[in-house]
Amino acid sequence: MAQLVFSDVDGVLTDSKINVGQNGEVFKSFDVKDGYGIVQWREKDGHEFVIITSRESQAVDHRAAELGVEEVHQGVSDKKGKVEAIASRLGFDLEDTVYIGDDITDLEAMNAVGTGCCPANAAPVVKSECSYISQYSGGEGAVRDILKHVETTTQTVLGVIPARYGSTRLPGKPLVEIAGKPMIQHVYERASNATSLDDLIVATDDERIVEAVEDVGGTVMMTDPDHPTGTDRVAEVAEKVGADYTINIQGDEPLIDPHVINGIVNALRDNPPKVATPISPIENEELLNDENTVKVVVDAKDRALYFSRSKIPSGGDTGATYKHIGLYGFETELLLNYIEMESTLESSEDLEQLRLLENGHEIQTVETDYDSKEVNMESDIPIVEKEITQGRNDGTQ
Repeated sequence: MAQLVFSDVDGVLTDSKINVGQNGEVFKSFDVKDGYGIVQWREKDGHEFVIITSRESQAVDHRAAELGVEEVHQGVSDKKGKVEAIASRLGFDLEDTVYIGDDITDLEAMNAVGTGCCPANAAPVVKSECSYISQYSGGEGAVRDILKHVETTTQTVLGVIPARYGSTRLPGKPLVEIAGKPMIQHVYERASNATSLDDLIVATDDERIVEAVEDVGGTVMMTDPDHPTGTDRVAEVAEKVGADYTINIQGDEPLIDPHVINGIVNALRDNPPKVATPISPIENEELLNDENTVKVVVDAKDRALYFSRSKIPSGGDTGATYKHIGLYGFETELLLNYIEMESTLESSEDLEQLRLLENGHEIQTVETDYDSKEVNMESDIPIVEKEITQGRNDGTQ
């Protein structure tokens, strides 16, 4: 994960213009948005921001001091050599280092590190070498944009499929055979097609499920058999792995679309909320009053206001009422706090997501046209099996 960032000044932190006063003093224009982005970057554990420039200016020293940047190197003729020396001294691998530049003099240093970035108005030859080109010009928020890009693209995402053997309505549910495969295999194979996941683990309490997952080359982890919910089981794995984000993928969704998983990860990275979950319009009138179909109402920003097994809103109709799809994306830190929270609404509705709302946490919803099909009872199996045998897209196309 990239934690060390080098940045040029003229044309990157400034608009490249140099204003000279009547007494020869030099003035530079810095963007406050970049300053805010640098402060946020430096507040994260282990993150370093280094200013490196071939020119010398008191304005640069002053601005760096305002932002708390201690590594300021001016008058540097050999930027590549300086970058290598500083990275070595600070204990960073060059492959995990970022360089932000805009002109030919930055190319050697940029090519020496793992990730080269530049503002929108960088020289064409520099753009051709960059891993990421900001939509913003130098001195107009490019550095903040690049830091956000680096942070989000280097954050790790863990997918966890909770799979408990002892289901009340359908004992041994993860292992029920659907179209010639145990259900957990269908879920694992489809979730594996989600390109946003860095790792995918089945969390279970039973050796039979361990064997079924390992037989198809999957990764599985034994967890505490006494977890009260699937999310608690997911949290145990998340704490051990330590990814930045954790996606809770339901083990009874053998038709799960990996694009839905990718959409949740994108929502977590883009907004960013600390929790995101998919919803879809209810098209079948029978589902409006079906207690097994969880309904959700959202605000103008698509944040969940409430979830219920009852019909909400009471006057809701098909196409305008949303059902919740039981997949959650968490900032892992919040997930680990979640398992310590208390909730009365969760018990009343038998919906664990209400624990978050009751404790004041926002849940961002993401609308999708994915039509979820959970397997909760034996009668659900032929319905799902029919869709699988008819070739419902597994998300690879």
